[in-house]
Amino acid sequence: MYQPRRQIQLIAACIGLAGSIVSGGVHAAMDCSVSTSGVGFGDYDPLVATPDDSSANVAVTCTRVVFVDPFSISYTLSLNRGSSGTFAARRMTAGTAGLSYNLFRDAARAQVWGDGTNSTGTVAGTASFVFFQTSQTVNHTVYGRVPAQQNAASGAYTDTIIMTITF
Repeated sequence: MYQPRRQIQLIAACIGLAGSIVSGGVHAAMDCSVSTSGVGFGDYDPLVATPDDSSANVAVTCTRVVFVDPFSISYTLSLNRGSSGTFAARRMTAGTAGLSYNLFRDAARAQVWGDGTNSTGTVAGTASFVFFQTSQTVNHTVYGRVPAQQNAASGAYTDTIIMTITF
């Protein structure tokens, strides 16, 4: 059975993975979207010896037309490198100043959330529907970490991350 493959991109400012959804391609009866509350690290103190950790919820909401679409849809969530161009340590900036950070798939902050390349992984999920249910939301957590004791100037540090859902 043929299932269409679509991508929706969520453009976000990391420190606040929040943004607007840009959709394109073929319109199918089944559709999925992504929303997030944002990863906010708060105030960073370069003198503190422990990393600055934070997390945020990523909600995937899929909808279907009863009796037309299947009872489940699988999807994959990936994140790009951000403005630093690398997954090794993403980088937030405030003007010309920089601050290293990263986004992870696990609470231990050992598995970098990326696009599946360069030792990164993606997050897979399935939205399952029951009988006449037409909408299902599945929640995932994105874990962030700013390493300790970086020599950082005062400022509001941001980065832009693109989250892609493929289903």
